[in-house]
Amino acid sequence: MIDQNSTFGGFLTDVGEAKQANANALQIPWKLTHMLLGDANGTDPVPQPGQTKLVNQVYRAAINQLFVDPANPAILIAELVLPPNVGGWWIRELGLEDEDGDFVAVANCPPSYKPLLAQGSGRNQVVRMHLIVSNTANVELKIDPSVVLATRKYVDDGDKALKAAIEQAIADGRYQFAAYDSERTYTTGEVVRGSNDQFYEFYDRDQVGQVQGVDPTNIANRPHVWMEWHGERPGSVIEWRSETLPEGYIENDGAAISRKDYRRIFSALGTVHGAGDGATTFNLPDDRGEFKRGWDHGRGIDPDRSLASLQFHAIQYHNHGLPTGQGITGPGFWGINDGYWSEYPNMNVGVNNGSETYNAVTDRQGQNQKNGAHKGDFSSETRPRNNAVIYLTKI
Repeated sequence: MIDQNSTFGGFLTDVGEAKQANANALQIPWKLTHMLLGDANGTDPVPQPGQTKLVNQVYRAAINQLFVDPANPAILIAELVLPPNVGGWWIRELGLEDEDGDFVAVANCPPSYKPLLAQGSGRNQVVRMHLIVSNTANVELKIDPSVVLATRKYVDDGDKALKAAIEQAIADGRYQFAAYDSERTYTTGEVVRGSNDQFYEFYDRDQVGQVQGVDPTNIANRPHVWMEWHGERPGSVIEWRSETLPEGYIENDGAAISRKDYRRIFSALGTVHGAGDGATTFNLPDDRGEFKRGWDHGRGIDPDRSLASLQFHAIQYHNHGLPTGQGITGPGFWGINDGYWSEYPNMNVGVNNGSETYNAVTDRQGQNQKNGAHKGDFSSETRPRNNAVIYLTKI
């Protein structure tokens, strides 16, 4: 109830008392979601435990914060922020809803007018409702962060906490993506922002373990000390379409490279593509002129293959029809692995200026047939239409 020495205050309604008691008994969370504002039709309302709604509600919105009063653990404070674009009414009464939509708390307050921006006095206004409850332990705030507003104090407090966390992280040597500091000692793998707004990673190819006073924006310090950082995992492969290679990548040309200098690729790939000299080097994949195909890995579409294995080109079994109406007898077609060539040993299929030509075809009856041609694009391999690209590995 409202303190006898106070004109204003709030408490749980009968429904709210019952729901809190149930939450306490079952040790389950009780979630409050919305605050209700009313003008009480211009009267001075006196809250009643049996209320199920405000006298005259004018606004309803999601609660911003719900916390226990630092000075009194029996008081729960609910906070709502009103933006400049709402208002045009008096606030004389307050209420709370839980996630079930029940009216669980009620309070009155000193009359306060909330103006609209169009009325010449737009502002953010904070409304706080103080509730006397028997136990705050199981009361929680259920909030939709997309529809609430933060108070300036909340933002300021958050900024202070963030700054403190950053300062502590810097002190511990854990802060990433901060501006390069020539006075700071960096360790392997740290990422900094250079004066040119590019991010750089301490690559440490020489494996010294730390560096100080070496500017990453100086090209002379890259990539053996610092290296441009783009968020790629070492060993990742990208497709590139320029002969000018980006920093921090190496072409997949099958070369044998140092296991020490390129230890991150070696850690990712090992000797899958070749063991190099077996001691100090290993081989990159050689993707020049190759198409890519997903490893079958037990699916059964392209079985009996190991990861990174090479597969030579092939052509699928098929048939070609022969010209008709020219006295051809027999099956009337030839093809791959269909027995026709063995049955027609005199059949001569040649390549002539992009045309597949049947030269003096002889059928099984020994009758010479007229030449026929099948137009097409022919080469030493079977391939789809494609673009030529360079495949690179992140070092």
